Parts: sequence; C-alpha cells; structure tokens
Amino acid sequence: MSENHKSETYRHTLEEVKLVYSKAVAKGRTSKKILEVYSEKKKKSSVISGEILQKSIHSYRLWFRFLKLALELEQQGTVIIMREEKKVKGVVRRRITQKVKVNHSKYEGWDLDEILESTFDDWWKSHRYLFVDEITKVLDASSDSISEDSNHLTIQIDTRRRLVDVIQDIRDLNAREKIFNVKNKRDKFSINGRVRPLVLQNRYNALVLKLENELSNEEILKHKKQYIRATDARNKDGYQTQKTSDERYSQEHLHNREIPNYGATIHDLLSGNSKSYGAKQILMSVCDGYFIKNENKTYLEE
Repeated sequence: MSENHKSETYRHTLEEVKLVYSKAVAKGRTSKKILEVYSEKKKKSSVISGEILQKSIHSYRLWFRFLKLALELEQQGTVIIMREEKKVKGVVRRRITQKVKVNHSKYEGWDLDEILESTFDDWWKSHRYLFVDEITKVLDASSDSISEDSNHLTIQIDTRRRLVDVIQDIRDLNAREKIFNVKNKRDKFSINGRVRPLVLQNRYNALVLKLENELSNEEILKHKKQYIRATDARNKDGYQTQKTSDERYSQEHLHNREIPNYGATIHDLLSGNSKSYGAKQILMSVCDGYFIKNENKTYLEE
C-alpha cells in the first residue's frame, strides 16, 4: 500500500469487509461489448430469438453484479457510510449510514441463494424469462395450442377486416377488459433511469475497489486493467481535471495547466451528484429491488 494511499484512505464502511465473490471488471471482451452498445446508442428494446428485452442485456448484467455485491455485503452485516462531514483534524461532525439489507421479497424468481456462486451468463440462461416479452405471432393450428400462461392472450381475428379496424377492436377490447399493461406485470423488474452501461460499470468498479481498499485513487484510475474507462471524448483519460496556479507550476508553459483530480473523480463515482446516482446509492436501490434508482429515496438522509 502506497504512502499516498494511506494519506487519502477513509472508511466507506463502519467495519472492514472482505470481498470474495464480487470483483472489479477489467477491460476485456465484456467491456468491449458494453462500449459498443453505448457508442451505437441502440434502441431501448432489443429483439433476441423471438423475444424482446426492454433494455440491453448489459443493463441486467450490471443489475446482477450490484445485487451480488449487495448479497455479499449483507452476509457480513455491512453498514455503508453514504456521507461524512468532518471538522478540523478529521473529527467526524456528521455521518449518514445505511445498512446493506436486501429485500428478498422483491426478487421473487431470481433464486438469490444461487447468485453469489453463479456467473451472470449461467444465471441468465434459466432466468431470462423474468425480463423478456414474446413478439406477437400467428398461431399454427397444426402445432400450436392455446396457452394457459396468464401472460398470454388468444384473440380471434377475421383477416378480411381492415387492419385499422382490427387495431380499433383491440383498443376497445383493452378499454373494457384492461388486458394490456396490467400494473406490476412487466414493471416488477423494470429499470428506472437512463442506462449508460460503461458509466454504471465504472461506478461498480470504483465501489468494489474502494471497499477492497488496496489501491489509491490514482492507482485505480491509472490501472493497466483500465477499471475506470473514459465515457466522454472530452474526458479521454477517465478522470476529472482541475486548474492550478500553484508555485510549482509558475513557469509560463505550466501556469494554470490542468492536472488530474483523482479524489474528485472517485468521489463522484461513489457518491454521485445532483444529476445522477453514485455507486453507493445504486447499491442501496438494488437492495430495495430497484435498478438504477429508487424514485422514493435518496439514501442520503438520516
């Protein structure tokens, strides 16, 4: 552990934690895929093998990672320090904490007892049904039968009618029977907020690495495994900068140059700002069954 790390370290939890199942994601195939999805700005819905996802699969991968971290921290009785204000000489004046406790009732069907020791890819194979809708299709009388699934509806349509009239029939039917968009049917595991996978991965990585408490802010941001990756062309190095007029840079060509502000970058990743949730808030939202945010709580109040 470097001397710089010792000087900048403060606890993000009341007691030390040891992570076994949750690890930061290095740059690699998964990160590359996430960047491709982010760069191409794909539509919210993705069609996969006749099924439709309301968000990209990477959104659910990140939800899974935050949930795995929450479950691991819950096992250790972890209390997260969400915000801390200090007086002179490091004396804590005010501290806001949240205990990591997953609301298991919110995750019916997820098989939470399997998640810690599962990879997302393996878990997804048997749980994707929780998040997908089926594309409308014409039933084949010779091979298809009427489904007894409560999420399916069989409607008989006279193909001689005009499409516009059929659509109106369905609208009228829905007005009477309320058959579509029944509350809580699809919204049970909905994602709240704008999904920027690379941004979320950066926040997740920052939280895991600070909980492990083995690297300084600068080491995290400059690591060869690129745990924190630039998400904006204007910020190609992945961290914020600050202006300085320090005497050390008094030479003309150095005066007011921009230097990295590693602490501010890590702080924003963990604690967020007025426009977006930080990793700690996302973690607590996931505990309550929401991703990315819980619209009813900020987790920054006592």
